[in-house]
Amino acid sequence: MSIIGMESFGHLPDGVVTSADILSNVWSGILGGLEITDLGTGRKAIENTDGDSTLTLTISAAGVTTVVLGFRLHNLTAASQYLFRFNDAAVGMGLLYKSTTGQLLYYRTPTPQGGQDILYSGSVTAPGSDDYWEIKIIFHNSTGAVYLYKNGVLSSSVTGLDTITGGAACDKIELFMGHSVGGNTMLSDIYVDDTDVQGQCDVAYRPVDASGSSADFTPTGAGTNEACVDEIPPDDDTTYNRSTVSTDLDQLGQAGMDGAVGTVLAVQAHIRARKEDATASTIKVGLLHSGTHSQGDAEALGLSYQQFTEIFEDVPGGAGWTTGQFDATEVTYENVS
Repeated sequence: MSIIGMESFGHLPDGVVTSADILSNVWSGILGGLEITDLGTGRKAIENTDGDSTLTLTISAAGVTTVVLGFRLHNLTAASQYLFRFNDAAVGMGLLYKSTTGQLLYYRTPTPQGGQDILYSGSVTAPGSDDYWEIKIIFHNSTGAVYLYKNGVLSSSVTGLDTITGGAACDKIELFMGHSVGGNTMLSDIYVDDTDVQGQCDVAYRPVDASGSSADFTPTGAGTNEACVDEIPPDDDTTYNRSTVSTDLDQLGQAGMDGAVGTVLAVQAHIRARKEDATASTIKVGLLHSGTHSQGDAEALGLSYQQFTEIFEDVPGGAGWTTGQFDATEVTYENVS
């Protein structure tokens, strides 16, 4: 996969989400009113609470002509809801919408009022259950196509379409697209791929829980580096690791897959950090496996805590992932300025 943006939201505390909470290379552009809700049994979801929020996933500067979007749609989700809009820059290329009759609709125009409905699904979710959906869209002016999968099974499809409308390629996906969401509309386990339909893709959150290969930061509030950053939800300045020296590096063990089997599609490393004064400070987020260290770009810190994320589609020094490789991987962060 050359594009993937998973997000279980399990690493965030309950309540209103701000750009500072979730700012990363995955999601950005929160205007306000997005909220994290605990669904119990270790599951969380994101919802729109006041009608003026848009959470944006930027795909790439060049854009892509095939998008596969997977997400869990919870049984609490109300009808008649804007879910996702696919854009080429500022041009809306299509819209995924839940109708008043409990169907998923894909429109070739950015609003349902355009009347160009392409695809109807069956019933979205049975009472008391959550359904995992994937929509695959091929953007083309004559051979475009839309495929909709429910729990890994093809539900409906339409081919031979003009799916481009006013754009040329998809470079941005908006969640809720700034529209009011009545009732409780809740989505989680979101990912984006530019090639393959993956079937049901659960996103598992694994906190750090052990010492690793390096612990240069100074622990505060707890005795070890991992104990200062393992809490769910984060306790901010109650327990934390601190560094004033460039090149300081923490590499910490994490809980692993606990014997789970299956395919690991990608691994995201999440770090929550801030700086203490106005001096420019940056941090790199990474993963360490079998002596090979992979890091993302340096990220500028602000005075308030922010969520920094890096996606690793390949194990450091290799290709793809196995569960065993993930079990042996450490989460890292480095003070680089």
